[in-house]
Amino acid sequence: MISPRRQALVEVLRASGVQDEESAVALATMPAAGDSWTAEVLNSGKVDEVKFAAELGKLFNAPVESLSASRIDRAALPLLPSAFVFKHHILPIGQKDDAVRLATYDVFNSTARGLAAQLTSKKIEWILAPRTLLLRTIKEAYGVGAETFDEILKSNRGYDGGEERDQGMDLNADDPAASVVKFVNQIIREAIAERATDIHVEPLENDLRIRYRIDGMLHEVAVPAQLRVLQSAIISRLKVMAHMDIAEKRLPQDGRINLQAGVGQAIDVRVSTIPTVNGESISLRLLTRGEQQFGFERLGLSPRQDAIVHAALAQPNGIILVTGPTGCGKSTSLYSFLSSINSVQRRIITIEEPVEYRLPGVSQIDVKPEINLTFANGLRSILRQDPNVIMVGEIRDFETAEIAIRAAMTGHLVFSTLHTNDAVGGITRLLDMGVEPFLLSSVVRTIIAQRLVRCICPDCAALVSYPTAYLREIGFPVEAGPYWKRGAGCDHCRQTGYRGRAAIYELCVVTDGLRRLIVRKSPGGDLKQRATLDGMETLRQDGWRRVRAGQTSVEEVVRVTQGDEALAEADPE
Repeated sequence: MISPRRQALVEVLRASGVQDEESAVALATMPAAGDSWTAEVLNSGKVDEVKFAAELGKLFNAPVESLSASRIDRAALPLLPSAFVFKHHILPIGQKDDAVRLATYDVFNSTARGLAAQLTSKKIEWILAPRTLLLRTIKEAYGVGAETFDEILKSNRGYDGGEERDQGMDLNADDPAASVVKFVNQIIREAIAERATDIHVEPLENDLRIRYRIDGMLHEVAVPAQLRVLQSAIISRLKVMAHMDIAEKRLPQDGRINLQAGVGQAIDVRVSTIPTVNGESISLRLLTRGEQQFGFERLGLSPRQDAIVHAALAQPNGIILVTGPTGCGKSTSLYSFLSSINSVQRRIITIEEPVEYRLPGVSQIDVKPEINLTFANGLRSILRQDPNVIMVGEIRDFETAEIAIRAAMTGHLVFSTLHTNDAVGGITRLLDMGVEPFLLSSVVRTIIAQRLVRCICPDCAALVSYPTAYLREIGFPVEAGPYWKRGAGCDHCRQTGYRGRAAIYELCVVTDGLRRLIVRKSPGGDLKQRATLDGMETLRQDGWRRVRAGQTSVEEVVRVTQGDEALAEADPE
């Protein structure tokens, strides 16, 4: 027999999503293990946060609000120290005369509520909010690492860059005292949690801006006001972590950081600095280190594309090229190809800049220009190692292209990348480098262009009607219908409507007709027309496949394959 108080909590839990009475009773009588009872219930994953907050609001006769940083009174934020707000998750959201409105998700944390009453010395109106919304609002209102920033300013503690600290390389081993070391770790931790691929720390005229690249798009990070005062200390800390010269501020520098973000989660960070008129700007590229699982299922190829790629990989020699801009997933595709043909009967050697992922059973070389280990020089040495398959990270010049072609002609299967806008652009690029047309036509087997499109957020996906004229104008198959998915924007996707990315492809098989045009050095337009007649699907056509599967939106395919200006021509209804 449980007490009436516990029975009331059982009813709250059942109304919040707990399936059976037994589980609800177990949760209602569960002691708090190092945290509050509310947090333990939410961490169990058995209740819906929004329903749970609403039911607690009914039980305690407290209003429940859906918070956002734009809807709170920022003038009330100084009423509580930022360190207290981040520790106890109690947020000032408004004030009037001698009263203050405080939001919390934990109505049972009487200790924290008592401390808040002492700190404000005002009459308090308590507001309940779902935990995820409350924590996100706190972060947006104060900025990432605000509690550390405030403590640094109060104690006048900074970082002079002169001391290397081993625990700074472990993101979970912060300096116990507030310092720039701890603040920088918080910035990187937040980027990893947000699935960012890049961090940009950019000094402006009167501010220091931090941006994350998430799903290929830049998002500005909420940071504490007056962060500019720590600009030099933040840059120095990052440069020390990357083993750069902190005294050199006039020239660009490159470095690397090896981080431990969690148990078994190693992160390789490539760091680059450039001098600007407002100070040094620093960019960090985040790469997951260690062995990864690469398979064709990750690529999302259509059955026809899968057959073309497997046929190309079955060739004993020749060149397979993957083209596209930086960050479009070329490395993932190449690693997947190599993994599919990796066996004890084949010797595979790669030369990359840098080696992003480790492939078991593959000999991988890291380019080091400072000691003259370039793609061309490394490729020459690879050919003396009796390889069956060679991967060159990128063909950048005639010398590398010439050696790669010779390798393909002497019985090797060669993989490489080029930075071109489409598949046939790889042919014109190599011709422009000075490669002889008859050599190019004889060794290049398949060219794959690819892009990454953002996937629709599953939590806010909805059907939208598109005008037939608009669909026809952009080349969409209108016979498929006018209703297609698009994300409305929610808290799970940062109001963008997208979460995650998928690849679209353009596969150009070098046919006899295309070879004849290559030998004649025909223009790129003629090459693309011939490739299309021979069955090549363009990037946009493959994008429609993703739209019809409900994976991405019409707008996203148009943006990626043509540019943002196409979206302004006609908007969906």
